[in-house]
This record gives sequence, structure tokens and C-alpha cells, in this order.
Amino acid sequence: MFLHTENRWHSLTLALLLLFAAALPHSIAAAQTAAGLAAAVWLAGLAIQRRRPARSDLDIPILLFVAASILAAVFSLEPAVSVAKLKATCLMLLIPLTADAIRNRRQAMLLVGVLLGSATVGAAPVVWEKIVGRGVQVVALEENSPLRRAGVLPSDIVLACNGEEVNRPQELRTLLSKHEAAGALACQAMRGGILPYEFWLRAEWLHEAAATEHWGYKATVGRSIRARGTYGHWTTYAEVLLQLAALACGLWLAYPGKRRWPGVLLAAVPLLLGAALAATFTRASWAALALAVLAMAWVKLGWRGRVAALVVVVLTIGAMNELLVRWRGVGFYNPADLSMQYRRMMWADGLRLMGEHPWLGVGMDTVTVRWRELGLRAYEQFGLQSHFHSTPIQLGVERGLLGLAAWLIFVAAYLRVLFRLVRGSSKEDWLAHGIALGIFGGVCGFLTSGLLHYNLGDSEVAMVLWLLAGVTLSLARFRPETVA
Repeated sequence: MFLHTENRWHSLTLALLLLFAAALPHSIAAAQTAAGLAAAVWLAGLAIQRRRPARSDLDIPILLFVAASILAAVFSLEPAVSVAKLKATCLMLLIPLTADAIRNRRQAMLLVGVLLGSATVGAAPVVWEKIVGRGVQVVALEENSPLRRAGVLPSDIVLACNGEEVNRPQELRTLLSKHEAAGALACQAMRGGILPYEFWLRAEWLHEAAATEHWGYKATVGRSIRARGTYGHWTTYAEVLLQLAALACGLWLAYPGKRRWPGVLLAAVPLLLGAALAATFTRASWAALALAVLAMAWVKLGWRGRVAALVVVVLTIGAMNELLVRWRGVGFYNPADLSMQYRRMMWADGLRLMGEHPWLGVGMDTVTVRWRELGLRAYEQFGLQSHFHSTPIQLGVERGLLGLAAWLIFVAAYLRVLFRLVRGSSKEDWLAHGIALGIFGGVCGFLTSGLLHYNLGDSEVAMVLWLLAGVTLSLARFRPETVA
């Protein structure tokens, strides 16, 4: 049993950490509760036993980033708002907690297995829904169509009418035909794969269409709703899947018997997680996963393999762009895309604010309170109060150059630990080597996507990053005895 450890404090900490890993791909509330309990038990154990946690190469970078964040909060333009946001920074405690709680190689493997297994179980229904479809997607509309007269647009997805779900075009046509004399019909729909709305079909419109048996629309099975799993947002789900799909891919790349049935089953995990990520239609995360796989191949393969991997990634990104245009209406980059216009405007104002408040920034979340004073044009023009859609810019604005420098120091130290671990791990110990390789790829993907997303600001995404950083430190600690 994995709980046969030195003492009850460690046993309980490890059990809560496993519960945290199981909950993380599904519920932020359950995951944070388990993480909080694990931290409390761990700290209590340290105090009672009068011992220090295991030291690591990330201790000083972590302290620098936390210290810079505290300074930025205390000297913020809105200290009360910024100090409250330090709770998210405290989640970095997961790194030393995990590194100290994992006492042997088997426990590291178990924690990773629970995390990937839980995520895979959650991804299965997401992929299945995308295969069978959900709702009825309108492909084309004529001017006299009852749907167009009600405000429906091409590419919208009709989900239900009068509380009755519709998942096939014929189901919608049958429902409209049966209802034509029964009064107005209330329907629910989705626009752009993300925005729910309601519309009403008036009885006279339905009667006119039924009389001519011409409804004036073409439709297909709906498959363009952006998946978000059990999270509140599709980008959060995509960024979590990005790290876990890379981790699973690293394990498969390290497995020596890829053509045997265990290798085939192992390959199914990154494929399923990758398919769930694809279902979110999140552009930056798609491209970041492709680059994460390229980073792993670059470390793992020789020059011929690297060239082949580069060609495959370029072709894959091209195919992804076509799919995005087909299912989401925009490719990786479109100057007319409103989300890109918002990003460009926020980036420009972010760089300006970094120049105006260079050392400690304006403080966490201060822009949401002082945005008029700080001159955020995107808030005024688009009516949307959001973040800067870039982790480096967000950190520079909120925590200043000191905070951004501390973050870059942490990233450099973490990548150094990972690179040494990947290079130094034994190919015979494929599990440890695969975990290190997969985490390395996931971090590369996280950093790439972070140029366009403020993924560090999503607690769910950050907790995956911190948890796997703790696993990395534990494997690095065991390397001389069991991995090298």
C-alpha cells in the first residue's frame, strides 16, 4: 500500500494530494479544498516534527516571485484589491508540498497516473459529444425563413424548443411541423459556440411555412459548441488539457514497445486528451500543443527525426487552421477578428502602463477598478473588462519589471531542472523518463500559449503547473539512485 510511509502526517498529506490530483481535472472547488487540507496537514507535520521540507533548485526563484508579488500588492494603487489576489500566488506552495510529500519513485508514478486517469475519464464524454453532435447547426437561411425572422443566423446552433432537445435536423423539422398551430414556440440556441440566447417563433410564421412545406433553411448536426468540460470556461479547460496531453504524449514517446498492445493503449490517452482539447476550438492552445510535441521530439530524436517532426508540425498547424476556419469561422490570425483587435489594443496599453509604472506595476486586479484612470481603451470600445491576454504583459503591468524578472528567473530555473532531468534520465526507466519528457513538453506549451493567454491567472491551470513542478523536483531528487 502506498500509505505505508514514515508517519501518519506524511500518509495523510499524500492521500489528500492524490485526492487533489483526482479532483483537479473536474472541480476547482473540490481541488482547492483538497489542496488546502493537504497544505494544512503538511505544515502541521513540519511544525510538530520540527523538520524542514526537502530543498530544491527552485526554492530561491519561488521566494523571489512570491516576494515581488507581495511588494506589488502592498504598494498597489488599490492595496485592498491586490492583497486579496495574493491567495492565487500562494498556490505555488503546491511545489514544495508535492516535492516533499513524494518520498519515492512509486508515489510519483501513482500521482501522475491518478491525474492522467481522472482527466481521461473526464475527456471521454467531451469527445463523444463532439462525435455524435449536440443540437442542430443552421448552415443556410432564406429571407422568409421563420428562423431568420426570429433572429437566427447561419452557424447558430438550435439546442431545444419548448424544453424538448433537438439533436438531428429531422427532429427540428418534425417539431416545427407539429407545432405550427399551437402558438409561439420558445427555443434555445448558441451563437459562436459560446453565447447562449433564446428566440421565439411566432405562430403565423410557422403556419405560413407549414402551408408551403418550405421552412427556408438548411441544417446539419451541431458540432461547433466549444467544449469546456466541467469548468466554467473553454480556455481554462484547453490550458489544463494542453499540459496533460503533453504529459501523456511524453510517456508514450518514452515507452519502448509502442507497437505492442500496451503501447497502443498508452497512445490512446494523449489522443483522447488531444481530441478533447481540439473540441474547445482554442487557437493558442492548439498551436501550443503542436509546439510542445515538437519540443519533446527535438529533445528525444536525432536531426532526421527533428526535421520530420518540424515538417509534421507545420502541416498539422496548417490543417488546424483549416478546421478553425470551418468550425469557428476564423483561423489562427485574422485582423478583422474582434478578439484579435481586443488583444492588440490591450497589449499596446499594457506596454504603455509598464513604462508608466515600471518597478512594481499597478497591482493585481487594479485595472478592473481604475481602468478609466489608467486609460484602457479596449474596456471602453468593446465593453468587456478582461485581462491582458498575455502572461508576460499581465505580470509586467500588475507586478512591474521586478515581478516579471522574478517570473523569468523561475521559468529559467525550472526549465534547467527539467532539461537536466530529461537528459540524465535512463531510457530503461521509461516511466520516469517519460514523465520528465512530458512535463518538459507541457511547460514549453504553457509558456507558448501564455504569450496569447493569461494562463497563469487561471487557478486550475496554475495548479496543474505547480503540481507537476513538484513531481519534477521529486524525480530530480531520486535521480542519482533510481533514474540515472
